[in-house]
Amino acid sequence: MHLGYSTSTYKGRTYKSYTIAESQRDGKSVRKRTIWRLGKLTEQQAEQIKLILEVMKSDDQVVTRLKDIVVQETRAYLDIAVVNDLWDQWQLDGAFNYDVTDSALPTHTMSRILTINRCTDPCSHYPVPMWAEKTALREVLGIDLSGLNDDKIYYELDKIHNNKASIENYLFKRMYSDNPGSFDFLNYDLTTTYFIGFKCNLSAFGKGKVECHGRRQVLLGVLINDDGYPFKWDVFPGNTAEVKTLETNINACKTRFGLGQKNVTLVFDRGIISEDNANLIEDAQMKYISALDRNQIPGCGVSLESFKELEIDQGTEPLPTGFKKYDDQLYFEDAGIIAGKRYVVGFNPMFFKEDRNNRNEKIALFLSYLKKENKDLKTAQRDRDVEATKSRVVKELKRLKIKKYFDPPVLSPMTVQAKLKNGTVKDVKSFQVQINKKTEVIEADKLLDGVCVFVTNHTETQGRGFKVKPQSIIKAYREKTKIEDVFKNVKSFLKLRPFFVNTEAHVKAVYTICILAYFINRYLANQRRSIGEKDYLNSKELYAPFKDIDIATLEDSKSGYRFKKAVKLPASTKALLEKLSLRQVAIDHQK
Repeated sequence: MHLGYSTSTYKGRTYKSYTIAESQRDGKSVRKRTIWRLGKLTEQQAEQIKLILEVMKSDDQVVTRLKDIVVQETRAYLDIAVVNDLWDQWQLDGAFNYDVTDSALPTHTMSRILTINRCTDPCSHYPVPMWAEKTALREVLGIDLSGLNDDKIYYELDKIHNNKASIENYLFKRMYSDNPGSFDFLNYDLTTTYFIGFKCNLSAFGKGKVECHGRRQVLLGVLINDDGYPFKWDVFPGNTAEVKTLETNINACKTRFGLGQKNVTLVFDRGIISEDNANLIEDAQMKYISALDRNQIPGCGVSLESFKELEIDQGTEPLPTGFKKYDDQLYFEDAGIIAGKRYVVGFNPMFFKEDRNNRNEKIALFLSYLKKENKDLKTAQRDRDVEATKSRVVKELKRLKIKKYFDPPVLSPMTVQAKLKNGTVKDVKSFQVQINKKTEVIEADKLLDGVCVFVTNHTETQGRGFKVKPQSIIKAYREKTKIEDVFKNVKSFLKLRPFFVNTEAHVKAVYTICILAYFINRYLANQRRSIGEKDYLNSKELYAPFKDIDIATLEDSKSGYRFKKAVKLPASTKALLEKLSLRQVAIDHQK
């Protein structure tokens, strides 16, 4: 049936007379049979009748009123769909090729699910099945998730760990083929993560940061390319010395990834460089750039004479003679080759003032404390213990972190008169504390105020200078902040810690999932930055445009008929998806 009409004219005006008719076949001809004559209708009435007739043609449509439509539930959708599409763009299923599960939920699919969870709503593995039920994950993946449970997750974590090398190789090959130049500079660093309530053979008590003290720890070492993408990672016991962790990455770069003889430079933080590591890198025919710890600078052979005359109150900004400007925060001088290594000395005027002022302030605070301590000792009301008094003074030096600037305290015995409540006077054993400053140590440390030293084996010459300019060495080291983004994202946004698994394989598999999630986050952030936006990597804004765009289940309270409908896609979000080459996500959203 359909709504038809005929027209007539009266006094110059045209009128429509509506009918409901149906088509009938009469032999080879099709004729229209009028069922109801409706007469005159408003435009709104005509549209409503058309809708009713359309509903009558379909078994999955009903006539209802807006007030009878109720929302039964909403499920997170678009952010999950975005991560899923990015996984497909990188074809990450292909990274799993070792002993994978052949089932309705194979290893690569379980990895996909766990990675989507880490990117969009990170939680431990226990709530993942419940999270999946409360989201549109089933609709996005188009698969049955009835087999998703704790036992399945535990089983697949072992499989994921077994595929670690395969995943690393896959990521490296994909990235290297897309942009070989992004592997000219490789950044390496480590971070510490702790355990709560579980004992793991992999964990150990180490020298982690404040939040890790007193807890069993593991170390995560990550190697990233110049675009910030990870392609190798390792997990070490918490008591592993950082300097011992680099060898495995040097060997992998040389052999597994074939980066030897390709002018690759490893960039890593203070504390990792050592004579052995430098030799290993050179044996692999690779380059390195690092920086020295403050206590390593005096013994490296670099002259500090330029800093002897610098003072805060000299009227102008303190600058050593002969140093060139890198930027407003740093001046530099190429110190050349010393004992086979090349050094570039940096000087930061702001840090110089901070270092100098902090030292002076701490020494002044201690001397003030010592004056008060001696005053209290002169008015002691009971005998004072020599070791307890000495320990108290040393503790204050340690608290201010200036113990190295002073000789051990010397306590001179004295007797003071103490007046008791009954008016009598008694002798009390007390002391006066004397402590001398180590002037030569202070003066030597002042030479390091605001100073940093970069070290490298880029010693090749070109013309009158070095082939690699000192500015390039400084720039490469400064850009190692990209790897700090890895750790910040993994810990703060992917919520790696604390762990809720305790076997070595499971712990390492959790790290692998977090690295894959970071990989996708980094890619999305880079893509958004490439279209002129900010770097949203470590910001809640990274997925904000895709949040709260859910799939809703609606029900007609009269008929009980249910259907699903996606929340309307804002124009700004649709435009963003298209700019990010995620147009198919927008199309699928409207289905």
